[in-house]
Amino acid sequence: MFVISRRILVPHVGKEATVIDRSRRHVAAMNRLGAQARVMKVIMGADAGNVEVFARYNDFKHGIGAFQSFGNDAELTSLRAEQAEHPVADVHGPYVYRYVFGEPSAKTVLVQRSYRVAREKMQLAIELLPEAKEAVGPNTVMTAAVPVFAPEMDHLIVTYAVNDLNQLGEVMDEFAMAPAFQAVVAKAGAIGSLLQARVLQVIA
Repeated sequence: MFVISRRILVPHVGKEATVIDRSRRHVAAMNRLGAQARVMKVIMGADAGNVEVFARYNDFKHGIGAFQSFGNDAELTSLRAEQAEHPVADVHGPYVYRYVFGEPSAKTVLVQRSYRVAREKMQLAIELLPEAKEAVGPNTVMTAAVPVFAPEMDHLIVTYAVNDLNQLGEVMDEFAMAPAFQAVVAKAGAIGSLLQARVLQVIA
């Protein structure tokens, strides 16, 4: 079981470059302390323009241990003080999620589709995930996660990962518009409601 933490940064006008620089420094420190973290920018869809930091852990014990080490690290303490003294973004999180399907990858472009699913229907939604994976082709990595500590707990977040934007275009044309995937979308719509879709790109 993999655990994911997510920090959301909404840059202030004209401050995106500083947000990205600080996020890269933050991620480097997190990785030094045992996380597997990346900085991503939302480039299309919901939340476009946001910068987000995702970190992956093998389990909750690993994640909680890393979280405690972040609080005691001098470099991260300095970065927090820098943000407090000279804020350049509205910061939300960390929020925590756990994988219910798939394995993480190093691919750099992610499509995320977030569904609202009632608790009593969540298992039905999870059982549909293998069919969704088959419908997007062998070269697309697919994972799914549910919230553990987050503002909205009735979500299922499905992520499709590809190598780059060129491959994303190919996958959209060949698979996303094809009958097999659209059939899965119709089944998913009977279980839950699609709330948003977006594209993220790794920048560090």
